[in-house]
Amino acid sequence: MTSKERLMTAFRRGKADHVPVCPDISVMVPAKLTGRPFYELFLDGRPHNGWTSATYSEAYVNAVKHFGMDGWYIYGGLKELRPEGAPEFTEEIVDTSEGKLVKRKCVTPLGAMTEEEMFFGDEPPWREEKPIKSLKEDFAKFKLWMGTGPWKWAAEFEDRHRIGDHGVYVGMIPVFQDWWFHYRHGGFEQCFTDYREEERFMDEVHEFWMEWALAYVRAMAAAKPDEIMLGGSSASLSISSPDVFRKYELPFLKQASRICRNAGIISHLHICGRSWELVQIVAEETDVDVMEPMEEPPGGNVDIAEAKRRVGDRLCIKGNINTFDFMMNATPEQVEEKCKRLIDDVAADGGFVLSTGDQCGRDTPQANLFKMVEVAKTYGKY
Repeated sequence: MTSKERLMTAFRRGKADHVPVCPDISVMVPAKLTGRPFYELFLDGRPHNGWTSATYSEAYVNAVKHFGMDGWYIYGGLKELRPEGAPEFTEEIVDTSEGKLVKRKCVTPLGAMTEEEMFFGDEPPWREEKPIKSLKEDFAKFKLWMGTGPWKWAAEFEDRHRIGDHGVYVGMIPVFQDWWFHYRHGGFEQCFTDYREEERFMDEVHEFWMEWALAYVRAMAAAKPDEIMLGGSSASLSISSPDVFRKYELPFLKQASRICRNAGIISHLHICGRSWELVQIVAEETDVDVMEPMEEPPGGNVDIAEAKRRVGDRLCIKGNINTFDFMMNATPEQVEEKCKRLIDDVAADGGFVLSTGDQCGRDTPQANLFKMVEVAKTYGKY
């Protein structure tokens, strides 16, 4: 089987030739492998030192080949076809001692919005200033930038050739809490203050987002990626709550997963951190096909063997080895033992992808990633 075939078989809860192995190496491991300043990949996109990658997404594909793993390409998307004359962000790039600071500004008929993002030499970029600062005033400007529909996108994914048969091509969309955190200045504390103290206004924001998000899901489904990822790091119960999830995420997940099911497209939900209660809600109340990373303690609270027993007939399970402690500090022999135990506990009747609990850190020993791949290909044979 090719990597694409292997993963798609597991996503449909079937048995592949061996357990697929897809550790989450984005975004730091591939960038480090290039030997280049991270900002060149995330911002400049220039080739260097024999690497063919001009962008981060190509660096990821090179890393997939380097480790011999099954790839999960989540870096593409459909180009939005914006109306002529729509407000746009302009950029100014400032060199700093840490890397490159990108200052952005969008002038709308209601006034300007600004944001700043820092691109580091050895870390992923970080948005230091976000455009929605004054809630109601800036959201009115933001809607002028977003548009109020009907939204239009290109008919095809321009970059789907990059991963080829080395993995699956994923169309990705953030869930509401991820989307709001991305644009709302003030961090998680401000976001949850909005949910609590501006509930009526946030209902309007959510309604607007739902209309846009479902339109984008339909456009992606029509373009036929291998699957559609519904991204939800900010919906994690490590920072959020089941009540917030039910209010803001569940209505979207129900509709989006049904759109995917009707179109014959796999739907794939990512919620890291503590997620056990959400795993059960998603399995019982939506048509989502795959859920990850079902993170183990201390980062999460999922017993993956119990998850297999409880929801394995409804969800493909992808996960769940801890990254910030175990993958960073374990020996290859310890990684081998843990991978074998996961395969024994979860993989027997298919529908399992051996992976990590979330993103592997920049300095994760390569030997540990190679060991994961080796175990899946040998011990994980069906």
